[in-house]
Amino acid sequence: MKTFITTALLTATILSTPAMAFGPTTQTLIPDVSFPTPSPETVTQDSAKVGK
Repeated sequence: MKTFITTALLTATILSTPAMAFGPTTQTLIPDVSFPTPSPETVTQDSAKVGK
């Protein structure tokens, strides 16, 4: 029985190797994360009065 299980596992491993080679890559599983560039804050004369 032990030799049968060993043979079955080795056969399954050998037969599944080509399927794993053409399987999905990690690049398709994890999407690229990109953030938009932040817009600069508008500056006005009245926004900061240092003298008050």
